[in-house]
Amino acid sequence: MTFNKDLNYVNFLTQIKPDPALLGGKGSNLVKLAQIGVRVPPAFIINVKSYKTFLERSEYSMQIQELLRKDFNAKDVLHLSSNIKDSILNSALPEDVILEVKFAFEQISKNYSGEISFAVRSSASIEDSSKFSFAGQADTFLYNTNFDDLKLSIKKCWASLFSPSAMLYLLQMRKQGFKLSLLDIEMAIVVQKMIHSQISSTLFTINVLNNDTNKIYIISTWGLGETLANNIIVPDAIIVDKDTFEIVKLDIGKKEKKSIQNPDGSGTILVENDPRSRTTCSLTEDQIHQICKIGLKIESAFQFPQDIELAIENDEIYVLQARPITTLKI
Repeated sequence: MTFNKDLNYVNFLTQIKPDPALLGGKGSNLVKLAQIGVRVPPAFIINVKSYKTFLERSEYSMQIQELLRKDFNAKDVLHLSSNIKDSILNSALPEDVILEVKFAFEQISKNYSGEISFAVRSSASIEDSSKFSFAGQADTFLYNTNFDDLKLSIKKCWASLFSPSAMLYLLQMRKQGFKLSLLDIEMAIVVQKMIHSQISSTLFTINVLNNDTNKIYIISTWGLGETLANNIIVPDAIIVDKDTFEIVKLDIGKKEKKSIQNPDGSGTILVENDPRSRTTCSLTEDQIHQICKIGLKIESAFQFPQDIELAIENDEIYVLQARPITTLKI
């Protein structure tokens, strides 16, 4: 399959400039991370054009548009969310979108021998900006091991844009003076090669516990990062001096469970950590220093304190995403 002209619906990280309107916040930030030389997983972005085309060509297009135009309040959220999500999941992906996604999927897959799997991550137009903390409202789908898995996860990811929690967040934003409707939110999707993380970490380039800009705050655990993102475990917590990288405080978390690839198919499962892992810090001192250097490089490039997700596979550190810390009050 060959494309002799520019792709309309898919963009590779190294072939486009950062553009939140086209790539969403997360996708645009990943492009910039790749540009500054940070190690990110091989990825492509299914851009906002694909989302718009999908809605326009859906057999339920008129119904979806009518639902998105509705003015709603908290008591309407569950019913409205269910109707929108059902309409999206029952819609077919446009054939030209499928062809481009398959091309990108094969371009990355051909560089690896053996089984390869992908993470499907939301990149909403209002996500990962300095004004909004929409991150975490839409769903992520890990270990898509084949193209059929990927196609279904794309629709699930778009549908999750209208989850009850995302719609309630939108209502919160309206109360704060942001004039946003469901029609204003659009979503690109980041499709990343899965990193089989032995260790996952989130690094904040300030100490978010007390807004100390002279410290770095890190949480980490064994396995995949969804146990951190979903607050499933008590992680290791580390405070580091920003100038010297001296470890100021280290609390060993209980880390009772870890997330790993589901051995029987796509997705993940939770398993018990062994007793030694529960009482051992998941990061070595050298790894702490390495990720602090990466964090400060990213903060310098974005000129704003950052919330950074990292994965470590076979001692290689990957940055999965970076976003501004929107809760900062200094």
